[in-house]
Amino acid sequence: MTPSSDWRWEICTRVYYPTYLAEWVASRPKATFYDLWDETINPEWLPYLAQVGGATKEQLILAACAVVRLCFQLLPDDSLVKIAIETAEAWCRNEATLEQVEEAKSNIRAHSFATPAYFTLSAASSSAIYAAHAAISTANAVYWTLLTGVENQLVCATIRKHLPFERPPKLKGLTVWQRLAMEDQ
Repeated sequence: MTPSSDWRWEICTRVYYPTYLAEWVASRPKATFYDLWDETINPEWLPYLAQVGGATKEQLILAACAVVRLCFQLLPDDSLVKIAIETAEAWCRNEATLEQVEEAKSNIRAHSFATPAYFTLSAASSSAIYAAHAAISTANAVYWTLLTGVENQLVCATIRKHLPFERPPKLKGLTVWQRLAMEDQ
């Protein structure tokens, strides 16, 4: 995945991005997309960064599924939430239909741990052409997973694992200061 050339403008001007994310990005004018991706400790921001970075709807949904799986130990093995997440993952692999996604979504509405899974399934059933709705739904799934007590760092690591952004070869291993020095030359 590669961020578009106007990723910073998108984050700072689009209505659906959180204001606090836009302020953070605007406060770091010299930081590259990769710096922000690596340095954010707020897991709710990562889906939005991933979306402007070129992540597809399916990639965002799979990341949301991985995050929701972090709280699976709190659920019984036959949980409808587990079935719902497996359905969303199957949809991403073209192994489930939107009808199956909708059925799984309706089955979990009353479940107490269903909110993150519900948002994940909502992303899958969204008819949005862009991944924007999936980014919002993934961020909501992250938020509700954090409420179960899962640590921010673990959630960030899980999202980064499922949404890998490779630095361009000439930037790998360089610090922000080294990159800035390269730009000044």
